[in-house]
Amino acid sequence: MPSLRLILGDQLSKPISSLEDWKEGDLILMAEVRTEATYVQHHKQKIVFIFSAMRHFAEELRESGKDVHYIKYTDEKNPGSLLGAIQQVLEARDFDRVVVTASGEYRLASDMAGWAAALKMPVEIRDDTRFLATLEEFERWADGRKQLRMEYFYR
Repeated sequence: MPSLRLILGDQLSKPISSLEDWKEGDLILMAEVRTEATYVQHHKQKIVFIFSAMRHFAEELRESGKDVHYIKYTDEKNPGSLLGAIQQVLEARDFDRVVVTASGEYRLASDMAGWAAALKMPVEIRDDTRFLATLEEFERWADGRKQLRMEYFYR
């Protein structure tokens, strides 16, 4: 059975872990949603830039032969949240799991941890391989330190 693969607005990279084993029949979901655009105050030009980059990346994926479902901010049926976007797609089509690369943002990562229960299906949250070190490696390094400076970590 195919997988539903979510790509976040800050994960616009073809070698992202959530796409590494993409196969025919899988669907890539990208969504411009209110909760992600408004959880903190952003400059309007920043939001326009992110949405533009997302739309261009979605088109690039389509041109490479991948099936992409894209929800624009102004779409009438935009559910307003990433979980809502996933639920909307799952109502229309069957998948055996949801695959996503871990969010680098604590708020969203915490939300993602509850998605499997909310969706009543497996949600595979993959490590973000775009970093030099894993989160676990950083946590081991940070344990017991009084100051966390990336400069010292990368030395």
